[in-house]
Amino acid sequence: MDGRSAFADRRRAAIAAACIAIAATACTATSPPPLPPRRVDFRAPAAASSQPGTAETVVTWPADLPAAAEAPSRDERYYGWTLTADALSLVPLVVWTQHPKDFYLAAPALLLVPAIHLAHGEQRNAGISLAMRTAMVGLVYLAGRLAERECRSSSDFVCLPIGSLVLLDVSVVQPIVIDSIWLARRRRPAPEWDRLPLVGAVVDADGRRLLTLSARF
Repeated sequence: MDGRSAFADRRRAAIAAACIAIAATACTATSPPPLPPRRVDFRAPAAASSQPGTAETVVTWPADLPAAAEAPSRDERYYGWTLTADALSLVPLVVWTQHPKDFYLAAPALLLVPAIHLAHGEQRNAGISLAMRTAMVGLVYLAGRLAERECRSSSDFVCLPIGSLVLLDVSVVQPIVIDSIWLARRRRPAPEWDRLPLVGAVVDADGRRLLTLSARF
């Protein structure tokens, strides 16, 4: 029993010593430095000019801060959509050259990409694309008729209308390239602009100019 009571006494003494050390450390700890001021005070200059012959003193305040600049714009590209639409509409367009009465086969090549421009809010680019593709459909129709005429007048076993194929290739490739490189883009404000802090200026009750800082969310 004496051994257990001695061990308990030593344990209580160790716990008391630890509590005293913690309390002493807390009492001697220094407080953290104060936070920086939230505003910067713009005061009027001490030396001010006075009008000749008058006792009034003209106080010159600093110029107003400029208004917040507009967000920088960036090009947002969506050529993946236009290239996919062209790839899907190319086969029906080629089939249409052999069946010119089935005009619905040429409708995807004529309307899909302008519809993509409209979906992205680019009405001007949609109009340009529609005009180019209307000319493309006309040239493809002309290439199909020329190829039919060349093969009809040819006595070769295998007809290969080179001129019609070149016209077909040029008329199809040009709208695809122009749409994907130049037209498939739109100008949008940079998204990082909304996360930048805003700097402004206010005047308090004493007439002091104060610089404020806020943020966009």
